[in-house]
Amino acid sequence: MTVRELTLPGPLAQLRWPAWVRRGPAFCRDFGVVVVVLLVYFVLRGQAPANEDFAMSVTEKLVSFERATFTFWEPNVQDFSIHFYWTQEVVNFIYAYGHFPILAAVGGWLWWRGRERFVFMRNVMFISMVIGLIAYYTIPAAPPRLMALHGEDLGFTDTIFGGHTAVSYAQPALILNDYAAVPSFHFGWIALASAAMWVNSTHRWVRALAVALSAVMTWAIVASANHFFIDMVLGAGVVAFAWWLARRHERRRTRPASAPAG
Repeated sequence: MTVRELTLPGPLAQLRWPAWVRRGPAFCRDFGVVVVVLLVYFVLRGQAPANEDFAMSVTEKLVSFERATFTFWEPNVQDFSIHFYWTQEVVNFIYAYGHFPILAAVGGWLWWRGRERFVFMRNVMFISMVIGLIAYYTIPAAPPRLMALHGEDLGFTDTIFGGHTAVSYAQPALILNDYAAVPSFHFGWIALASAAMWVNSTHRWVRALAVALSAVMTWAIVASANHFFIDMVLGAGVVAFAWWLARRHERRRTRPASAPAG
């Protein structure tokens, strides 16, 4: 795709502007589109009906699946992780403040390496949003931190919304949805950022950072009792499917036209 550079009239056009200045408007336009779509997505997610009883039944089935597959480790991970107050605050900080800054930083890095790389990852995110909204409206699920509130105490502590923390993760009522736990895009989109870093760089430190980002966010999500492992697996699965669809669309769009017979 062609990136339109900044053009100025008169004498200013004769100046040798740095590349980042000339490409600035296109960068702002592309990121502006993502911000607008994100806002629409969160408003729509916030309007999903809160069927709490059904959400609890879904979560109970997910817990039963984890127990059957011997992967119900979340209470132990949380107990170990928040043994000290400072580690609890680290967990809360990463969960609350580490999500969108990482996505923005990776998105900016991709754009300046090649706009087409950014556009592809943006398309993956947009496709995953559609799938996620369908899930939030049809199969709401409760996060671990709300289980005790509904009479199913599995030993989780709500470290962020339960008080005793300096970390604020308050959200406007317009976008708030406590039962949009499946799929988990808090993990899925960080996994997308990690995958983008991995496939767009062969530098070992970049790839090591990519793995570390997903690993640390996994720890923060579980230790703050915001998602089960299965929620995150499903989030990554949705992103992987969206990746496949975006790649399929990209190949179809760039496929050369068949030569005319003759």
